Amino acid sequence: AGAGRRGVAGMVDVEGDRPALQVTERCAKRISKVNPDGFLRLRVDGGGCSGFQYKFELEKGKEEGDLTFGSDGAQVVIDEVSLEMVQGSKIDFVEEMISSSFQVVDNPQSESSCGCGASFAPKM
Repeated sequence: AGAGRRGVAGMVDVEGDRPALQVTERCAKRISKVNPDGFLRLRVDGGGCSGFQYKFELEKGKEEGDLTFGSDGAQVVIDEVSLEMVQGSKIDFVEEMISSSFQVVDNPQSESSCGCGASFAPKM
């Protein structure tokens, strides 16, 4: 099993040629609170109203090829294919009056997104 590549202060330079995935302080605090012995996994899957959708899962076991990004001791894990769809983005925890959730924000790979922010159309 791959241990993944570890980021420092929320950033890592994967293969030396791509911008990092950034984990906000608010996101790191929430991960530490709800899954102190694990991490948050981000996947990008086909589907949703805009073509691709973000999937977040709280997990404890890593998979071969996982890449690890961290901030304040909390970790976000992502596979390399999904990273290509979100590289340069921020992972945040957003609290609103009727809901709270982990979200991908400021995705430079996204041309447009749905109103709820759960899916997006990539730049071609």
